[in-house]
Amino acid sequence: MNRSTRRACWSALVAGVLPILAVNLAFWFNVQDGLAGCFPYIDGCWSVSRAVRDGPGLVVFKWLALPTGLAMILTWWWLPLPLSGPWTVRLGIIGAVALLIYTVALGTDGEFYKWMRRYGVVFYFGCTGIAQLLVANRLWKHRRGKNSGRPSWSAAAYLLLALFTWGVGLLSAFKRRLFDDPALVDQVENAAEWNFALGLALLFIALAAVLRNRNHDTV
Repeated sequence: MNRSTRRACWSALVAGVLPILAVNLAFWFNVQDGLAGCFPYIDGCWSVSRAVRDGPGLVVFKWLALPTGLAMILTWWWLPLPLSGPWTVRLGIIGAVALLIYTVALGTDGEFYKWMRRYGVVFYFGCTGIAQLLVANRLWKHRRGKNSGRPSWSAAAYLLLALFTWGVGLLSAFKRRLFDDPALVDQVENAAEWNFALGLALLFIALAAVLRNRNHDTV
């Protein structure tokens, strides 16, 4: 593994682990502080923003989410060929910057900060997710081009996680066509947000595994 790939591997691992810790630890701290507890990945009791935007969890989230954004920027910048590409890098970095904007605005008042929170999370989810899909497409095409049959475990994990993440995204997009109960729609939207965010983070961890195994013909 060359130096650039090693750096991308470590930054991808950090970019995957930190957001999982940030969201779940912040939620746990706020539950200890009086927020009603649940299992949000299934129950959908709170949106991610509502679960972490105030209380002691807000400080935890900000301290972990800010280095997360930096790690994501470095991952996309250092990502080697054949997984990288101009649009992959651009979209990935835009998504990471949007996460930083969202994090800075979280917990603040005013219409401007509300706009930053709303569109920060939209651009983070959208641009990061599309960049990860582009990586999945390049990974799939590269494997097919080598006529290698079944992909390695790390490549398969990445592709399956991409399918899961965007399956959740599609469920959220069509939730109002699938359900009539407004309360159920809110629960589905919240649960989908938690799972989509988890999927994005796990994809960075899977990307680290793909990069780690480059010398074993996984990329």
